[in-house]
Amino acid sequence: MIETGSPIKERSAREIEEKLANSGEYVQMDYLSRALRSNLDFETKKYVLLKLAKIYHSKRMFSEAGKMMKTAAEINTTFKSKIEDYMKSVELYIMGGDYIEADRVFGQAVALGNTQEKYEMKKRYKDQFLNLAKKHYNEDRRNNARKILEKTLTLELEIGERTEIQKMLSDLYQSLGLMREYYKLKGNK
Repeated sequence: MIETGSPIKERSAREIEEKLANSGEYVQMDYLSRALRSNLDFETKKYVLLKLAKIYHSKRMFSEAGKMMKTAAEINTTFKSKIEDYMKSVELYIMGGDYIEADRVFGQAVALGNTQEKYEMKKRYKDQFLNLAKKHYNEDRRNNARKILEKTLTLELEIGERTEIQKMLSDLYQSLGLMREYYKLKGNK
């Protein structure tokens, strides 16, 4: 049986995994949260963060999963690993609709990269927004798609992408009855 509230006794990833073996996800979430408050070495702490992020992701708690990935990135020892975990965190924050935090974490990732890596990160960041917007648009989740597309318009876009986004937004504004935004967008073309 897993106790609640107090720090954990286990110190290695293997011991933690054994302790979690027959527990449900909510019990695991509680246990792993307590593990983060315990005195663990970096590797075990990273294991706990990644395991917790995976559980949060499966429960569609994307912002919480993003927070775990961001913390995992901060304790990484290599720039490449830091960048990758920051970008995973960004993706999760975007999925959770927390664009402000996604922007902030994206800034941390970009600050670590060289010129080529920065270009690739910016493209990946933009693609994450575009893909999610298209998914919502195709699933007729209009208001979600609208918010993401409005955010996407603030990013560095190619002319074809900007035109495509403006067309989608125009259709959404019209279908949502947002005529002021519709005419404003038509005037900006």
